Amino acid sequence: MTSIALLDGGLGQEIYQRGPDVSSKLWSVAVMLKHANIVKDVHKDFIRAGAKTLTLNTYPATPTRLAKAGLIDKIDIIYQKAFEALQQAIDETGADADIAGCLPPLVGSYLGQPQRSFDDMKAEFCHIARLQPHVDVFLIETMTNTLEARAACAAAREQGKPFGVAYRLEADGALRSGESLEQAMHAVAEYAPTAVMLNCCDPAVLTTAIPQMVRTFHTVGGYANAFKSVEDMAKGSKADALEAREDLSPLVHTERVQQWIADGALVVGGCCEITPAHIQHLAHTLEQSHEIIKFSQLAE
Repeated sequence: MTSIALLDGGLGQEIYQRGPDVSSKLWSVAVMLKHANIVKDVHKDFIRAGAKTLTLNTYPATPTRLAKAGLIDKIDIIYQKAFEALQQAIDETGADADIAGCLPPLVGSYLGQPQRSFDDMKAEFCHIARLQPHVDVFLIETMTNTLEARAACAAAREQGKPFGVAYRLEADGALRSGESLEQAMHAVAEYAPTAVMLNCCDPAVLTTAIPQMVRTFHTVGGYANAFKSVEDMAKGSKADALEAREDLSPLVHTERVQQWIADGALVVGGCCEITPAHIQHLAHTLEQSHEIIKFSQLAE
């Protein structure tokens, strides 16, 4: 029986949609500052759905982004609130689950090559990692270039905990920076991540890419989004501008993920607009023929 690590779904988007009085480029973090219980409730819904690794609600809370928003003085509070919300959700459900620290793009999602040095970015990622001392694992997400991905991997490796790195590919199968998937995977191999993945891509992109990834790295996976397009957000708009696809039901999502697993993926879940209902359908289907595990168990 193959063991599959099951992550949660589109945490930030789910939180943001439940905070109707909040509109902010800080997205789910802005909701958390006003309605911490919404964050806890979303975590609980993903836990009850069957997710075994839950990510902290800190994706937009990089020092760079908080400084731009005039909230850098709240960084410690934000990370503490995020940890408390997830820990309470785990305690209240009695779940045996990983808490995953988040190492996201430092400036914003869907951008190209950063105008920063490796050392500069690594220092910021180390700062973020130190703000998440009690996590079980780290997930580096939505990387669009190898320079930033390597800086995040270097910071994560220093924490001595299992970590995975996930790239976002465009429709042409390359990173936003223009680098190829093969280049991206080789760029992080020296840091020995527990898994190399893709996230926040169109599902069709993952379907094409997973077989290639399996030939390159020992443990791979992916979790797609369900957006129609991310181009408005890439140009600087708020998440409010994003629209969900209507053709990616829980059943369709499960069928896509089953194909990735058949092709060799060992880590799955969901990204933006993949709801607790999607994860529940996926978990119920997978548990009939697979052992569902935590991400940390992949490193054992």
